[in-house]
Formats: sequence, structure tokens, C-alpha cells
Amino acid sequence: MDVPFFLLEQLQSRLLHEKLSCLPSYRKARQDSQALWQSFCAHQPSEAREQALDLLDSHGAVSALAQDAAFCLGLQLGLELGRLERFWETDG
Repeated sequence: MDVPFFLLEQLQSRLLHEKLSCLPSYRKARQDSQALWQSFCAHQPSEAREQALDLLDSHGAVSALAQDAAFCLGLQLGLELGRLERFWETDG
């Protein structure tokens, strides 16, 4: 992978984290999620918690891959659109 592309992916992750941490709705959803998890852990045996964690890890991995693919596609589309001269032509 190109170093510039790798740096863009790293920057994307950092900027996303910074943006999410500033959103009150994200913070509330995260707090609600943590409260639900704590309640689940208080009422379930360790085997069920381990299975739930495996399921969540799997779901998180799929979501991360989809997010990375969406970012790469958006970046590629932006680069392609930037090459189209008609967007930069002016009338007159």
C-alpha cells in the first residue's frame, strides 16, 4: 500500500474519532450501550458473556471493513471527479 494512502486512512480514523467524541447524541448512545452491557453482564453467566463478546467482535470487524471500504470509495470518487475538466471550466 502506498504511504500517502496509509496516512490518509490513519487521518480518517483520527478525524472520525474526534468528530464522534464531539457529538452529544453519540456520547449518549455510547453511555446507553455501556449501561445495557453492564446490565447484561450482571444477569448472564460468563459463557453467555463470552459468546456475546465474540458476536460483537465479529460485528465490529464487519462494520470496520465496511467503513474502510466506504472511505476508500469516497476518496477514489473524489480523486476521479477532481480530474474532470468540465467541473473547472467557466462560462464566459
